[in-house]
Amino acid sequence: MNRIKELRKGKELKQVELSKILGVSQAALSGYETGNYQPDNDILIKLADYFDTTVDYILGNTDIKKAPSYEDAGLSADEAELLVDFRKLTDDQKAFVLQAVKAEAIRRADEQKK
Repeated sequence: MNRIKELRKGKELKQVELSKILGVSQAALSGYETGNYQPDNDILIKLADYFDTTVDYILGNTDIKKAPSYEDAGLSADEAELLVDFRKLTDDQKAFVLQAVKAEAIRRADEQKK
């Protein structure tokens, strides 16, 4: 779990400091960092929360430290909700919705030219 060590060093923390934050022994933290021990789910969640990252990043399942929020993507809450709903549709339904949106965009562009 060299990601834990990388995150800890990035915050300039000593093992003893992070182990106190997590409520584990320094030996346990050292074991997590070397891969000799696996942190349980509670510890993984504490690590992710503390370092503002994801459990997947800590486990090495992704190189993305944190998924962007909808605000980071420039979306309003309504737009983000619409995207979530859109993803639930079948491929045919998505195609229909996209055609309708494109047709409306063309109609509005034509209207603005007048």
